[in-house]
Amino acid sequence: MLKLVPAKICLVIILLLLLFAVGSGQVYAQEQETGYLKYQDPTPPATSVLSTIAYIFTLLLAFAVVIGLAYFTSRVLGQRLGQGTANNSRVLTTVPLGANRTLQVVEIAGKVLLLGVTEQSITLLQEITDAEEITKLRNMPNSSADSSFDQVFQRQLASLQVMSRRFPAAFSSNRRPESEEEQEKR
Repeated sequence: MLKLVPAKICLVIILLLLLFAVGSGQVYAQEQETGYLKYQDPTPPATSVLSTIAYIFTLLLAFAVVIGLAYFTSRVLGQRLGQGTANNSRVLTTVPLGANRTLQVVEIAGKVLLLGVTEQSITLLQEITDAEEITKLRNMPNSSADSSFDQVFQRQLASLQVMSRRFPAAFSSNRRPESEEEQEKR
């Protein structure tokens, strides 16, 4: 019953906002004796301190409803999506093998496992039981992202070096801007 209370409160607030929005409409046309509608310029409503406060209150209330719904949604989704993850698991190290293929050493429920991970499957390759090896893996910093970045950076740097050899004019440091060359021609 307690879980339904925030939903009911949100529904009541939304209904009140809709009633306020619909109830504050203005009439822009007026029926004359001839039966035809005659256009009449809308007159600006009289501004008062009370209407300004009501407008600000409505604005803050709508903002609070949006924030409340976002919080409520994140809590509900967080609880539903968080049920599948184990708290006693972590990735000890990752070795990229190629596009979407890695070797991962993970610790789950006290066991250390070597897994082969691809887009389609996860395969148990070996369970590591050597206590000394487990200790080394646990103490090793998880630098898979750093080593992956280093590898990508080195690959890109090598590619630039190959391109600089193929197109030396594009990468030469003594190249002058075209405006200086045009000035010398004149």
